[in-house]
Amino acid sequence: MKHHPDLFDARTLHNDTRLLFKLKLLLGTVCAYGGEVPLSLTALAKRMGTSTYRIRILLQKLEFEGIVHYNDAGTLFFNQYVFVQDQAEASKENLYAKNFAFFTCDEFLSEDRNVQRFVLHYVGKELIYIPGNFRWGYLNDLYGPTGLLNIRTPKEARNILIKASKYLNIRIHTENFQVLHVHQKWIDMGEIYSEGAELWVFKQLKKHRFCCEFLSRKAVWQIAKVMEDYYAKFGYDYATEIFDTALFNIQLNKMRSQTFLNMIYREDSEYIVTDEKNELDEISAYFRSVMESAELNYAVQLSMDLEVVHQKKQMAETQLFVNDSLLEINQELMEVAEEQQREIWDKLRRIHHCWLIRFRQNPEWFVERHYQIKTLPAPILEIKLEIEKYILNQKSKAV
Repeated sequence: MKHHPDLFDARTLHNDTRLLFKLKLLLGTVCAYGGEVPLSLTALAKRMGTSTYRIRILLQKLEFEGIVHYNDAGTLFFNQYVFVQDQAEASKENLYAKNFAFFTCDEFLSEDRNVQRFVLHYVGKELIYIPGNFRWGYLNDLYGPTGLLNIRTPKEARNILIKASKYLNIRIHTENFQVLHVHQKWIDMGEIYSEGAELWVFKQLKKHRFCCEFLSRKAVWQIAKVMEDYYAKFGYDYATEIFDTALFNIQLNKMRSQTFLNMIYREDSEYIVTDEKNELDEISAYFRSVMESAELNYAVQLSMDLEVVHQKKQMAETQLFVNDSLLEINQELMEVAEEQQREIWDKLRRIHHCWLIRFRQNPEWFVERHYQIKTLPAPILEIKLEIEKYILNQKSKAV
């Protein structure tokens, strides 16, 4: 995950304290799929060098501003991120702001607040780090009631440009200015890269009782690559459900999964990576096959859950008018069952949609599992027809 350019918009930074801005940068660095923040409140406070109370207060402020939110399970999500898949070409949709290390150095943070805001705006929001990119600006856009900065006169604007020239190559003219690039001194301090994917995978592995202290970090990145691909294709909810199901299946049958466990519990230096053999790629290939199997197991479990809910609803319906004293209870049971039915139905529809996409890429996987897919309930319908049509076509070609 990358920082969204809006995070650096000077208009939103006016009331940010140092600690609040550093927290925003940290959240953007550690957030993962869907913007989920895989660190606890205590872990965030430890990284920020402050108390959990202060972090909680700051998060409440960010929640009010719409920068973070919590889901029904109480999980924290950061909203100002950009998902950029590895090797993806830059486009207007996935442009992001680099998190330069100098943003949080003492020298920069001791500058006048408006100087900080100007630099952050033009480095982050205007994305001047792109090679060959530059930005024009007008002095009268910086001051006044509608100005970018909290200043009143052209003289103040010019003074800020002069001070900001310490960090940016700026050409100042009578009425306008040109921002060219960040000075090499500050670029050489480096960037702070996202660690969200790694933290998220570790969090899920710990949840499923993997011994993370002995895991290879390289192996974790290979697992994250598979999750990244699922997230890019199918979204947060579906990818997370399948990821959790895959880890559950591995822990459920350790004999069957021993090969995978032997792959990931190694020293980083032990992996063979040559033109003939790449053991790191074998990890992601194996885990992808586990994820694909988990999809089917997940769908089968949902169909079983649907049947249980259907039976519960039927029992409540048959008892509805038998006993007046239980009438209200049975009505409540029916309402709960109907809501559960809708939730399961929606999940099955989402699986069906994802399978239709994958069927066009790899129909053989579905043919091999045709018997199990045939038993799934009504939302899984079109894929069944597609598989049967494919099988008939293959038979006709063989004749």
